Amino acid sequence: MIDRYPGNLCLLAPPDEEEDERKSTKAVSKLLDPVEHLEQWRVICIDFHRFRAKCPDKCKELIRQGIPEFLRGSVWQKLALSRELLQKHPKDIYEQMRRAEAAPCEGDIVRDINRTFPKHVLYRDKQGLGQQQLLNVLRAYSVFNAEVGYCQGMGFICGVLLMYMGEDDAFLMLISLLENYRMSGLFMPNLPLLNKYFFQLQRLLEMNLPHLYEHLAEQGVEPTMYASQWFMTVCIYNFPFSTVVRVWDIFLAEGVKIIFRIALALLKLNQDALLNQSFEQILQTLKQAPSAVESEMLIRTALNIKLKNKTLKDIESEWLSQMTPGL
Repeated sequence: MIDRYPGNLCLLAPPDEEEDERKSTKAVSKLLDPVEHLEQWRVICIDFHRFRAKCPDKCKELIRQGIPEFLRGSVWQKLALSRELLQKHPKDIYEQMRRAEAAPCEGDIVRDINRTFPKHVLYRDKQGLGQQQLLNVLRAYSVFNAEVGYCQGMGFICGVLLMYMGEDDAFLMLISLLENYRMSGLFMPNLPLLNKYFFQLQRLLEMNLPHLYEHLAEQGVEPTMYASQWFMTVCIYNFPFSTVVRVWDIFLAEGVKIIFRIALALLKLNQDALLNQSFEQILQTLKQAPSAVESEMLIRTALNIKLKNKTLKDIESEWLSQMTPGL
């Protein structure tokens, strides 16, 4: 089965999730020969959408092993169907938005530019090309979607996109992410989507790591205190870049489930230490956790955590019933 988001965006979700997860996780642990891997991707990209429709399991397996670096920007756009947005928007939509004289939140955007990947060669020079591109795209998007405008986490997302594509394509990717992947709820007032994710993560923690769940509850530690950036930046902030791109490969193909898996994996890998720590120590450990785990280990651990779409939907229904008394 393939889940379809608005705009016909396809997220891979097989009919027998547990069986598929066993196959996919095994495949990740048994990596292809690099030359064979590149050759397969070369063939796939001739007609990516056709291959994905005919061989969804194989496509998922290859994506989980990591999209080749030189193809990553192109494949990300294909996964997100970002250029297909030009079927409903003018072809010069980015230029129209970029040329707008006034932009909501422009002052906030300018203020945050220096804080976005300050050590990265593309963004470290004040008023350099990278910073100007970042400003252009974020400013244009705030004009395009005034309801969302700008929120700090968007800068990191846009920054990664611009490492792999030009301004106009990064702009279209932002539209797809906030619309088709429903990320707008992470940046709108009161952060409605983020609050739902916190609730879901808390339930998943209780289901998968009950002893740790009880300990964190006793210490008064909640997901709001450590998981905000994991969800808002899709594991960009404070994660090694080698992990970031692997998570994004999977996120764009499969959706938000990978972020829950990464969160649970970080908690699982640090469980022994966390069980012996108090409030402040726990928060410090979880702050450092993303940068302390080798990428392949984290991805493998995450994909070994069983998580069905139905489970997330059931927890979402529970959250909605609490948000709407008497439902």
